[in-house]
Amino acid sequence: MIPDAVISDIKHATDIVQVVSETVQLKKTGSNFAGLCPFHSEKTPSFTVSPTKQIYYCFGCGAGGSVFNFVMKRDGLTFPETVRSLGSRCGIEVPERPMSPEEKEKIGAREKIFLANRLAADFFSQTLKGEAGAGALAYLRNRGITDETIDRFGLGYAPDSWDAVSRCLSSNRVPVDIAVGSGLLIAKDTGRFYDRFRNRIVFPIVDTAMQVSGFGGRVMDDALPKYLNSPETPVYHKARSLYGLNAAREGIRQSGTAFVVEGYFDVIALFQNGIAQVAATLGTALTRDHVRLLSRCGAERFVLVFDSDEAGIRAALRSVPVFQKEYMTAKVLVLPKGHDPDSFVRESGPDAFLAMADKAMDLLEFLMDASIRRHGLSIEGRLKVLADMKEPLLAMEDRVARSLYIRVLSDKVGIDEGAVNEKIHQAPAVEGRHARVDHHDQPVRRIAVENSLELQIVSSLVRYTGIHAYCRDVGVTDYFEEPGLKEICSLALAYDGPPEAMTDWLLLNLREDGQRELVARLAIDEFPVVHKECVALIDQYVRNKYRLGDDLTKKIREAEARGDHELLLSLLEEKRRFSQDLKKRQDQARKVKHQSGVSGGKTI
Repeated sequence: MIPDAVISDIKHATDIVQVVSETVQLKKTGSNFAGLCPFHSEKTPSFTVSPTKQIYYCFGCGAGGSVFNFVMKRDGLTFPETVRSLGSRCGIEVPERPMSPEEKEKIGAREKIFLANRLAADFFSQTLKGEAGAGALAYLRNRGITDETIDRFGLGYAPDSWDAVSRCLSSNRVPVDIAVGSGLLIAKDTGRFYDRFRNRIVFPIVDTAMQVSGFGGRVMDDALPKYLNSPETPVYHKARSLYGLNAAREGIRQSGTAFVVEGYFDVIALFQNGIAQVAATLGTALTRDHVRLLSRCGAERFVLVFDSDEAGIRAALRSVPVFQKEYMTAKVLVLPKGHDPDSFVRESGPDAFLAMADKAMDLLEFLMDASIRRHGLSIEGRLKVLADMKEPLLAMEDRVARSLYIRVLSDKVGIDEGAVNEKIHQAPAVEGRHARVDHHDQPVRRIAVENSLELQIVSSLVRYTGIHAYCRDVGVTDYFEEPGLKEICSLALAYDGPPEAMTDWLLLNLREDGQRELVARLAIDEFPVVHKECVALIDQYVRNKYRLGDDLTKKIREAEARGDHELLLSLLEEKRRFSQDLKKRQDQARKVKHQSGVSGGKTI
């Protein structure tokens, strides 16, 4: 652990404007500095740096945070690596110290799951190299995987046993709830537990902080399922995880290219053959978080290695809006029929793979050609091609680029460019595949949140500590529904230091990038905060919550009309508890309001 005092000293000794200026040409605008964002392509500066608050925020892509966040994002470093790097820069030594018993007690569920995963990874690795793993080791060597590669990726073997992992974790005093929460054990209805991974090659999934966040397992025969992954856990989210990224970072940084493949062995085979800039999605579509992870490592060119079958085409189609939203371009490498990256590089070698990658097709043109192959160029076929391309073309936010692609499509199908343009823009695109992908995306979710009272309350809390006491007294956090905002609210109200240091504290203690970026955006706003208006906002929010009781009343009447007595009793009990709780809060809020004397108001 790095002492908090050292982190604080490094933060205050480092000038964020100077650090950012090494990458971005900044121009002073009022009390802040502005420039072109280094994390997405733009022509008009939307990247702002505040020297007084020592934070940055991009109003274009939403990136934001402290100097630590900037260096981590720019250089693809972990937090400890960033602290050491900036400490060296300003002449502050970063000491190492063991955790005290009290600190060990404070380790949360995430850290305990990481510990369980590390113990399991070591167990799988040792088992592979022992007598029980002889068959699995032979299987890997038959696939051409060397001992060096096995060690590099920490490959292991889960024995053919229902409780081998369970006994390992138990012997290391890992609580059962943590073992189940990590996904390593599965709980039965009987109250007993069994190992999730059995008789499989195991691939540890390592995150950007070099911690084992989850596992993938593959059978060595024709048993099903062929692949088995860890479930979603507090530390493992497949939409934000890439297999092999820990090994690929340096290769991506040096080459500026990232190959995105679909399988564990694809990553391992390419890496072993000298193609280190490769990572794999984990049984899910490519997401914006995946693209951001790769771009933070220095990826400027993306090559998607998909199959040319229907599944590969669907994967390519789903990735179009992802790259468009991130202002990135991508190409698609289609290998000869019957090959995946693993088999191709073993048969033809790395030079042949890289030669094909140099000729990879533009993503949109790949979709055009795939649609033409599928439908042909009859009159009906051409109309179907235009229908296929409507959605990915309308996903493009750059109208100039969209116009150029429409010209390419016009040439390919032999239809007048004006007619193609009219057909593509004939009506708004219906909600389809890319819309469903975006539904789970953070930026779309952020737009919805920006219209809520919860965001306005959080904005007040981040920018003005004078309202914290009132929020604590009325228990405003208890009403929050949006989890990310609720966590920011709770953390802000737990802060008890000087007001000018609160932003730093929040940025260091929030867990998610999206939360830190939101705090940076709110903190960089210099619009004045009025105490009286903050109180009125909180009161309005609480009153809105009272109206939920009206909804319960409506449901009670409907249950009565239907004669649903079981539901009626449940709703009546819920209404009783709801009314008691709100009355208590209302009385408390009225008392606090009277004591605080908020009638005059104060402009901050």
